[in-house]
Amino acid sequence: MDVSDARTGSSLMDSKCSSARHRMDAGSIASSKRPQDDEGTKKTKCSRMKRIFGFELSDFSSWHQFVCLLNRPTDPASLGVFRFLFGLLMLIDIPQERGLSHLDYRFLDGLEVCRFPLFNFLQPLPLDWMYLLYVVMLLGALGIMLGFCYRFSCLLFTCPYWYVFFLDKTSWNNHSYLYGLIGFQFTLVDANRYWSIDGLLNSKKRNVHVPLWNYTVLRMQIFIVYFIAGLKKLDADWVEGYSMGNLAHHWLFDPFKLILSEEMTNLLVIHGCGLILDLTAGYLLFFDATRPVALVFVSYFHCMNSQLFSIGRSASETSKQVLSENGVRDG
Repeated sequence: MDVSDARTGSSLMDSKCSSARHRMDAGSIASSKRPQDDEGTKKTKCSRMKRIFGFELSDFSSWHQFVCLLNRPTDPASLGVFRFLFGLLMLIDIPQERGLSHLDYRFLDGLEVCRFPLFNFLQPLPLDWMYLLYVVMLLGALGIMLGFCYRFSCLLFTCPYWYVFFLDKTSWNNHSYLYGLIGFQFTLVDANRYWSIDGLLNSKKRNVHVPLWNYTVLRMQIFIVYFIAGLKKLDADWVEGYSMGNLAHHWLFDPFKLILSEEMTNLLVIHGCGLILDLTAGYLLFFDATRPVALVFVSYFHCMNSQLFSIGRSASETSKQVLSENGVRDG
């Protein structure tokens, strides 16, 4: 009996030791897998953030990382298409809003016009030379659109543009600043790497990646335009719905008036949605993941503006219309 009991006890001890070894081995395997699982989870989170915002938090951990982020190679296609469309729109804008079609009336020799402060020393050239200046500006816009002699074309467009802009304050329009600023920023970025004659002539420039800051500069400019407009709408007149009191009568807002009264359409849709759009559009347009949604709302907003306002006319023409609508006649 003693011998059998001893044998039984030893077998029990062996089974306990083996089970303990199995538990230790399983624990060690599990512990070795945990750091890898944590790292995989972190990588998943980082990749999700990168998909949404285009960068990771680690890109801002140091100045070196931030500089590397701004110089990250990026596909030049969107920048090239934007350059082409900007040049095309400027070719349309110069005869219309810049005044080439009525240049003899706008810059008649000896005609006194309202000047910008600090730029009242600028004087228009003789009419024949003004036509030549506009031709140079047109050639610059054409060169930007085609991506031919790209930076020289940017200078041909930008320098005459700002000169003409500062000659006459009555032709001021807030988006005219934007055109001039984008034209200047195009001289700094490599927008001729895609869809350009320069790329066809030089294989070193054809479809070559551009640094990310090329996009960031233009996105920041668009952000500033919308965000400053939103800040200016934070005054009491706009927030309380008094700035655009008569717009709710327009047919564009008839669908909203099916469920809202005219007063609520004016307050919520025109003033409230306009404020929210301007404050958020810059952020939403900045990031890749939210840009498609923002483009829908921003395009709808600007299409409505094109029907509500006569954007592009000079200040003198607009003031005459306002005076005539209020029963005031010119002397």
